Amino acid sequence: MRKKARNTIEKYHMFPRNAKIVVGLSGGADSVALLHVLCSLEKEWNITAVHVHHGLRGEEADRDAAFAEKFCEALGVPCIVRKYDVKAEAKARKLGEEETGRLLRYEAFREVAGEDGYISVAHHRKDQAETVLMRLCRGTGLTGLVGMSPVNGNICRPLLFCSRQEIEQYCKENGLNWQEDATNQEETYTRNKLRLRVLPLLEEIHPKAVEHVSETAELLALEEDFLEQQASACYEAVKLNGTEVALDRKKLCELHPAMKKRVLRKAMAEFCSADVSQVQIEALEDLLQKETGKSRDFLEGIHAENRYDALVFSVKKEKPAGYQVALPLGETVLIPEMGLNITAWTGEKEELLPEDTKCFDFDKVEGELSCRTRRTGDYISLKNGRKKIKDLFIDEKIPREEREIFPLIAVGEEVLWAVGLRASERHQPNEHTKKYLYIRIEKA
Repeated sequence: MRKKARNTIEKYHMFPRNAKIVVGLSGGADSVALLHVLCSLEKEWNITAVHVHHGLRGEEADRDAAFAEKFCEALGVPCIVRKYDVKAEAKARKLGEEETGRLLRYEAFREVAGEDGYISVAHHRKDQAETVLMRLCRGTGLTGLVGMSPVNGNICRPLLFCSRQEIEQYCKENGLNWQEDATNQEETYTRNKLRLRVLPLLEEIHPKAVEHVSETAELLALEEDFLEQQASACYEAVKLNGTEVALDRKKLCELHPAMKKRVLRKAMAEFCSADVSQVQIEALEDLLQKETGKSRDFLEGIHAENRYDALVFSVKKEKPAGYQVALPLGETVLIPEMGLNITAWTGEKEELLPEDTKCFDFDKVEGELSCRTRRTGDYISLKNGRKKIKDLFIDEKIPREEREIFPLIAVGEEVLWAVGLRASERHQPNEHTKKYLYIRIEKA
């Protein structure tokens, strides 16, 4: 077993030289064997054991904590005991005791390990089989069927390919005692039911069932790694340049359905650290088939929108407030929402204009000038008649969120200048113009 563990550590490059390693020590055979193996490999590691007292089993839990401290003392390893009230924590977190206990253990491990440390836990082949079966029952894809990884971030599992029988044999050969947790024989917890009922039945059907489930997870891990590499390449191929996460809809739809799901999952993962569900992926696939302008909001605060040829992901924002600012002649006015300075003035003859300035026939301006956002009924005069500002934005492919803050120079409902897009044809100067209106827009 020591050889298997050493090979696993080396194969997956688990711990560098002088690494700080936090070993989760429950006092059971698995964690006892793990700590003993790591100490016996004569590496230049800084090893600390952490025992978590869950506050659930009274004197038995106290006995386990005392055993962990005594075992570590014999090995010359520091032992930190953390005590929690799992029952109270489960109620506060609105979770089951099994899940709460797991979360508290890893919180303790991470706290002791710090940013640069490694966490070593004693999961073995049977644990892997239980995990795969649990996920299969719950519903999962290939990623879930991979089970636990030998290395996941700074969490390492040197015994993942060892059997429970090998672990117990190692303990006996090395004269190592261990503690038995009585709750492991209770069928209150889901994992215990699998361990006590399902796995024995599977082994009755086939003696090597647990070994084969674990081996299958290992094979699927290779497949998953390859597919993830391919998905990363496809993601970059369909991703469009820009400040937002935008995917080329045409290229995305041309991908194999399995690869398309993976690419969509990668896009969601840019904004969400939690696992992306199949329901969310199906919602995105449905959105892809809809027309431009259609969107979907997700609980995680992610907004996805069909924007012409792209599926665009962003953080969901509150709808921006509109604005309206009067433009008195001869004054420079700041539009803080857009970071713009606007100056309007009149003249008796047409001047040579820089790019940031537009000229209009002031005699045709019938009302007070303002810079504002769009309103229902807004229109602009073009050569072939009027056009609604809403339709102009659609034709010019202005993104939906930009339409809400887009600056318009207007008089009443008539727009003289959709800044950066179009200017009103009706207000253009001609040979009959007597007074000219100039409007300059500069970045503040």
